[in-house]
Amino acid sequence: MTHESNAPVIVGAGVAQQRFDDPSLGVEAAALMQRALEAAADDSGSLAILHAAEALLVPRGTWLYTNPGPVVAPWNPTLRTTVAEIGVLQQTLLSRACTMISEGSAQVVLVCGGETKHRALRGLITGIPTFESPTSGSPDVSLKPADDFFAPEELERGLVTPARQYAMIDTALRFAQGLSAAEHVELLADMWSGFNDVAVSNPDAWSRAKVERNTFIDAPTTNQMHAWPYTKLHCAQWNVDQAAALIICSASTAQRFGIARDRWVFAHLGVESNLMVPLTQRVHMHRSPATRVAGEALLAHGGVAAADFEHVDIYSCFPAAVRVQLAELNIAQDRQLTVTGGMTFSGGPLNNYTLQATAAMTHVLREDPSAAGMVTNISGLLTKYGASKWSCTPPAQPFAALDVSADAAAATETVEVEADYAGPARVITYTVAFDKGVPTRGIAIAESAGGRRCVATTTDSDLIADMLTNDWCDRSISADAALLRG
Repeated sequence: MTHESNAPVIVGAGVAQQRFDDPSLGVEAAALMQRALEAAADDSGSLAILHAAEALLVPRGTWLYTNPGPVVAPWNPTLRTTVAEIGVLQQTLLSRACTMISEGSAQVVLVCGGETKHRALRGLITGIPTFESPTSGSPDVSLKPADDFFAPEELERGLVTPARQYAMIDTALRFAQGLSAAEHVELLADMWSGFNDVAVSNPDAWSRAKVERNTFIDAPTTNQMHAWPYTKLHCAQWNVDQAAALIICSASTAQRFGIARDRWVFAHLGVESNLMVPLTQRVHMHRSPATRVAGEALLAHGGVAAADFEHVDIYSCFPAAVRVQLAELNIAQDRQLTVTGGMTFSGGPLNNYTLQATAAMTHVLREDPSAAGMVTNISGLLTKYGASKWSCTPPAQPFAALDVSADAAAATETVEVEADYAGPARVITYTVAFDKGVPTRGIAIAESAGGRRCVATTTDSDLIADMLTNDWCDRSISADAALLRG
């Protein structure tokens, strides 16, 4: 028994998945989440503890339910429901659930999310309509982000697509590391091959097919370029039908319901930064001070450095997200970085992958009960950051939910953006956007002699070809009211 009877523990972790070409054969998102909850109950060995839950926490998906509680858990009409809107860290829900348990405001809390975007896509392709159960009212609690992810000039100049922003982050990091563009492409292939290897052996992965390493480098017909240097296979796969659910309760409640001790995975620590700074306003676009200070909090309060966790799942929406985290947390690339296979291969259901990863980590830690596991979480364009520590070994101190936003703000240098700047500038980073494999737009974030930022774009085919052939980082250009002149 742990030192604190109200220590939060995961006692049930379940996932659910479906994949039908005929969308009428699949269920809606609420039903898939319900299946994940039932799988979590089976995993705990107690259906009774599922029905004893007092609160349900759900990250918003692409579904339209105004109040998902009654359709996700129809057996309990009194369940208090919290919905986290897009832009709220999934770590926020995990920390909130564990805090409710540790403070005694609830004995059993459900955290559940899911998507049926594949079903919806198949509906569009086949013309077979798909439906959602109607809901009414509002959740008991609605969590919303405080600020916008994008600056106005980013929206205006084609930087609203996540692949483009993350590609620019990756290119800035590549330049800072002294790598050539060719070396960068090889590095990405090595990293994503490692993620694919894990997915191949994961029975819950959306895609378990082996991808040959060279496919990440040169397969223009099967793996089209999205935003240089990112191909389709470097991007999260969100057209999935996947759900995940966690049953979290106090240690004393787990004991009272007779849940076997080998099912318990203790929540040690949750850390999050909710600082929001748009990409163009960051002095160092290849850095994430929020990630670094979260790592420092893990060491100071959790007693273990990020690099020393036996098991990790590094949030993997795009390679830049992984690479920046590795740099800030001093984690080696040549170790296993995921317990699922990552968001390209295992699947990246919108706003729900962290729950998938935490469910997988639960099972990994049960097989290695003396070890500790870390699951990380990103929201936005490497904007908000979260991390959590889990172990079958009880914590030395009560669960702590830490918000390091103030420390992240103090460590994050910002720069002013001049939206309509015209004149000479130096390229900080760049990408080329593709449409169906065809390069359509060059985009550069540059800095004027006065130290201000601007976003310049071009559709000139010669300039685009040059951007794909030569390194444009640190290159002198002429920006004419956001138009790239070369």
